[in-house]
Amino acid sequence: MTPFELIAQATQAIAMNSSDMAAYKQRAVVLCQMQQLDEAMNDLNTLIDTLHTDDAEVYQLRGTLRMQRGDKNGALDDMRKALDFNPELLQQLSGQFQTKK
Repeated sequence: MTPFELIAQATQAIAMNSSDMAAYKQRAVVLCQMQQLDEAMNDLNTLIDTLHTDDAEVYQLRGTLRMQRGDKNGALDDMRKALDFNPELLQQLSGQFQTKK
């Protein structure tokens, strides 16, 4: 399936059920891969702020986007929350947020 088909499929699922967390997550991931970061951030915000997900990967992804945008405090908050939900993420996060000199 192409990225556009995946986005269309997720969008259709969301239209049928506005609480479909899996569809929001799928669409956010594909949008990130396509560098459509504003749209991806909207879906991640919906998952976290509206649907109250406890999915560590969602917080990790939003933290990564926040870091890319220069929001270090927001990124840190999201990464802490991701680690609260899944402490094993610490291994994956090692070195991901080192600053460039």
